[in-house]
Amino acid sequence: MTTEAGTTRGLASGLPRAADECIDLDGVVRPAYTELLATLERAAGTLPQIRRDAQQWFSDRGVTFGVPTEGVAPIFPFDPVPRVLSSAEWRSLSRALSQRAMALDLFVSDCYGSQRAIRHGVVPGRLVYSSTGYLRDIVGIRPPRATWCHVSGIDVVRVKGTFKVLEDNVRIPSGIAYALESRRAMESLAPDWFELAPVRPIHGYTGRLRRILQRIAPRQWDADIVVLTPGSYNAAYYEHRLLADEMNATLVEGHELIVVEDEVFRRDAEGAAQRVDVIYSRVNSEWLDPLVFRRDSMLGAPGLIEAWRRGNVAIANAPGTGVADDKVIYPYVPAMIRYYLGEEPLMDNVPTWDLTDERQQAHVVANIDSMVLKPVDASGGYGIHFGRLMPSQERTEFLGQVKADPRQWLAQEEVALSRAVCLRAGGGFEPRAVDLRPFVLLDERPWIVPGGLTRVAGDPDELVVNSSQGGGSKDTWVLTR
Repeated sequence: MTTEAGTTRGLASGLPRAADECIDLDGVVRPAYTELLATLERAAGTLPQIRRDAQQWFSDRGVTFGVPTEGVAPIFPFDPVPRVLSSAEWRSLSRALSQRAMALDLFVSDCYGSQRAIRHGVVPGRLVYSSTGYLRDIVGIRPPRATWCHVSGIDVVRVKGTFKVLEDNVRIPSGIAYALESRRAMESLAPDWFELAPVRPIHGYTGRLRRILQRIAPRQWDADIVVLTPGSYNAAYYEHRLLADEMNATLVEGHELIVVEDEVFRRDAEGAAQRVDVIYSRVNSEWLDPLVFRRDSMLGAPGLIEAWRRGNVAIANAPGTGVADDKVIYPYVPAMIRYYLGEEPLMDNVPTWDLTDERQQAHVVANIDSMVLKPVDASGGYGIHFGRLMPSQERTEFLGQVKADPRQWLAQEEVALSRAVCLRAGGGFEPRAVDLRPFVLLDERPWIVPGGLTRVAGDPDELVVNSSQGGGSKDTWVLTR
């Protein structure tokens, strides 16, 4: 029997009803998932082998995430059941993400320029000036083509059927390599699944990124591009290698760059000096130049910022974008959209409170059982505190720390992330929390890779989906119709 929504009742009989990404409250499969989940139910016995093959596929290609132990980095966890978004969902998401990325870029430009939003009270100056991501040494610099946030990774969650922004990442947004490799693994191991529905391709990402980097190069006609990595012990080193390879760029560490008369050079395989035009940096800004920022840095090169200031090298994302990456700035992004673009935000934030404001702090303390508190300068899901999980003594001590230094914490309402159908370790299906990190490339107009990285919690009881906390990934399908 087919319903008006175009789904068929009964298809979800072997699937967990808590998987609200895929199945509605009546147990009916959502239209975008109809063909895929019906096929998975019929072929449930073959899925464990597909997962084993996928893990071997990742292992054979060295697709890793994490700090190496005994010289070997862990394989990136992968769930073979794709996450599916309809074309209508993606159109709405794309418009909202484009709007947000443009506002964030304008905000960073404003912070290092006229500071209109601060003077007009759109964003509190005390939060900007106290941000570790705000670099006073670069005030007044205008990067090539006036773009700061060339790549944005905006974390999106679905809460009770509605997409909301959980976090903005414009400093060093990572994860695209795992989205690309998840797709390649599924195309190799389950090619027949892609015959079930027309899925938009994502393989054009690295080509588009290279074109953006070429456009900001001082020598666009013969741009030499490098990917600057902290080194092989960085958790995302695999991604750095993949992007360098696929963009026909050179992977370098800071000690391999030399600045001479405000121009940047690298040594080629023959030992000859080659001028560098663009640095795609995977190193935090404050580590780029020991002459300007951290004197103890060995991850960048002395003189790099002066070369950038003079327009002799382009850096993406531009130094200083960390001010928009600051979690305490996040609550003010909707106001930025209204101020810079003159539009209403197309996607809301998760309910969030600025703990430096006494009234908001009092609300958080009074409702601590429903709150999640995050350290503003941490990433990867580290240091997160769930109010309802803290024993009373620990809660009292922790809230004392927050009150003593509220600038270091952000409070968000604990929300129920949507759950997708995942393959259980012993076979069969289970629901697990997911989020989505789409990647927005800013050029003359925003471009968003169709889908992005879907991160999935390590088990059904876990709410944190970060890869650093044991989470994995899924292939993300965006349907063409």
